[in-house]
Amino acid sequence: METVEDLIRDFSAKLGSIAGEFGARADQIISSGRILPDNVADGPVDLVARARNIMASRKARRKFFPADLFHEPAWEMLMALFIIYEGEHTMNVKALVSCSDAPATTSQRWIDHLHKSGLIDRVTDTIDRRRIDISLSERGHDAMTRYLKDVVVG
Repeated sequence: METVEDLIRDFSAKLGSIAGEFGARADQIISSGRILPDNVADGPVDLVARARNIMASRKARRKFFPADLFHEPAWEMLMALFIIYEGEHTMNVKALVSCSDAPATTSQRWIDHLHKSGLIDRVTDTIDRRRIDISLSERGHDAMTRYLKDVVVG
């Protein structure tokens, strides 16, 4: 028959094991970049929510002002790519163009410029060569992350 002391020792050992497992998993998450070590409170969920709030705020302006006053297709595309980065990670060109609220030719020029700037990556589908997937490059994701950590959204 186990004594209370034995039960407490066993329980403490199990808790220590669980704490060690959580610590190891937290270290993996931090090293993978899914949570930023310099400010865990501003992890990706918070940054994605912040990006979504910025996008919603920008779209809300269109209710009160002419849309062409605030036309920034490159910025809209970068924000959309940041928002999907953790999940789908890529977006096809057609979907990305629709996020920019710009004509396809204008959007394509911006996609080319963003690619040349190293902010996005383009991958041609090996099965359907007409399909091109776009994602934030590591450099683009880092820049967006730093920006969203720095910007204050009211």
